[in-house]
Amino acid sequence: MYPVQIRELSPVRVVAIRHVGPYEAADAALERLWDWLRERGPIPAGLRVFSIYHDDPALVPADRLRCDAAMYIGPDVKSDDVVTVREIPGGCHAVLMLEGPYSRVPQATRWLIETWLPRNGQRAARAPFNEYLNDPQAVPPTALRTDICLPLVG
Repeated sequence: MYPVQIRELSPVRVVAIRHVGPYEAADAALERLWDWLRERGPIPAGLRVFSIYHDDPALVPADRLRCDAAMYIGPDVKSDDVVTVREIPGGCHAVLMLEGPYSRVPQATRWLIETWLPRNGQRAARAPFNEYLNDPQAVPPTALRTDICLPLVG
């Protein structure tokens, strides 16, 4: 149903703002992160934008779900009173390449975990993260590209 590749990904050091609550409301953390970045000056070249999920919504109540809005903005960043520096671990990942509106991400993520993993004899090492590959203000929703990255065991 969706294209999936197994890829070896490098670790990525990011700045992040934690959101606790329903994943659908995590956009507020991303907006706060954009505000923090704009206050620092020009948007750096090579910017990468991520959402890092920590909990399974089937097991954790919606008001306790944890998600980090995160950005790679370069190697020389430090935590402050707004952001925390974190590392997205590298390793072997199943990467689902989704083209289309962000509203399709939850369904595609469920398919990756519930259908693709067992069909391919794989197990998840931890919760997935998303990398947003283009700018939602520059392209229509149908052209948005998201990599849904699921760390694999082994």
